[in-house]
Amino acid sequence: MGAFSHIPDLWLDVTRLLTRVGRGALTGIDRVELAYLREAYASGCNRYLCRTTRGYLLLDRRGAARLIGMVEGASPMGPADWFSRITFRGNRPRHKAEAALREVAIDRCRPSTLPNLLDRATEAGLTYLNVGHSNLSEATLSAISARSDTRIAVMIHDLIPITHPQYVADGQPENFAGRAERVRTHATHVISNSQATSDSLDRHWADKAAPPHRIVAHLGVDGTPRGSRQARDPSLFVMLGTIEARKNHALILDVWDLLAEELPPGDMPLLHIIGAVGWKVDTFMERLNSHPLMEQKIILNGPDGLLSDSAVRDQLAKAAALLFPSVTEGFGYPPIEAAMAGAVPICSDLPVYRETLGDCAVYVDSGDAYQWKETIKQCLNGTGVMPDLTQLKVPTWQEHFETVVDALTSTLSRTRK
Repeated sequence: MGAFSHIPDLWLDVTRLLTRVGRGALTGIDRVELAYLREAYASGCNRYLCRTTRGYLLLDRRGAARLIGMVEGASPMGPADWFSRITFRGNRPRHKAEAALREVAIDRCRPSTLPNLLDRATEAGLTYLNVGHSNLSEATLSAISARSDTRIAVMIHDLIPITHPQYVADGQPENFAGRAERVRTHATHVISNSQATSDSLDRHWADKAAPPHRIVAHLGVDGTPRGSRQARDPSLFVMLGTIEARKNHALILDVWDLLAEELPPGDMPLLHIIGAVGWKVDTFMERLNSHPLMEQKIILNGPDGLLSDSAVRDQLAKAAALLFPSVTEGFGYPPIEAAMAGAVPICSDLPVYRETLGDCAVYVDSGDAYQWKETIKQCLNGTGVMPDLTQLKVPTWQEHFETVVDALTSTLSRTRK
């Protein structure tokens, strides 16, 4: 049995994954919710809650298996239901996914009647677990928290919409601030993916009463470190992640301009940018697509569009380094995955990377193009002091789950005495 078998009456919220079915590569938060869904399923958990466009669905293991299959692309979604079709939403992946889950849902309700669904589903308390930053509405959290002997555990991945509102989509700062306040009001347990995120929460809630139980658990990382001894292309540098303003792609384009001024064309390194196009990057994308080095020394994704996970791993296994000049992160998978693949992470000097990577990275000021240029040249020439990536220590998902479960069960035991 899995780790979650030790948590009685666990209800896992899977709303975020429902909204992501059929929308391409999973984001970091998507991957976390999927890891939790797999572990809950392996643990024999039998309750999964999701908010749909019309209300709530309660799923059992059959529904969980169907959702896993759709997210992973192994199970077809099928057609949307008649109402979605007559309202011209039948071609949307979410509506198709919702129809597939309605077929196997063990209960459902309108948005206003969630308390009734909870009454029908269980006479006792429950442990509601939400790790996807979704469905953190007042309707959901107040209905669950109103029940006696009930715990609400929520994972906070970052506070970027609040701390760096200029880097997110319009309206998101206000929406996220509302979510954070509802979590503060209703949650009994808050899980942070890093100490850096936990510290950010402390600052945000400094003058307010915070949830009583706090858990810091580094996210699990799949795979086994390869080290850095295999042959790789010393002129290949990769950027990995959604193209958005806070990821600082524009700075690296500045760096390539500086390198082109100093190096002969034959000595120029290759920059491979991998990631979906996000928000507030229209100006950058115009500059990138018209850049004189585009398709020569700068490549966006590849000839077939977005790369598969295996293709990304292959690129990291060949690259000299991953360039990650992000302005802010809550956790951030790419530098860790690059280090595991043997590509040196050259990243911004952020607290979270000092915490998760330690000495297994090269740290550069996120606003200093000259310093980035010099670091890349040292990497090209073999003159820089590169970290020993064989010393990298990363948690497995099993270790992550054990940390969370130990914290949850210990507090539940104290509460019930």
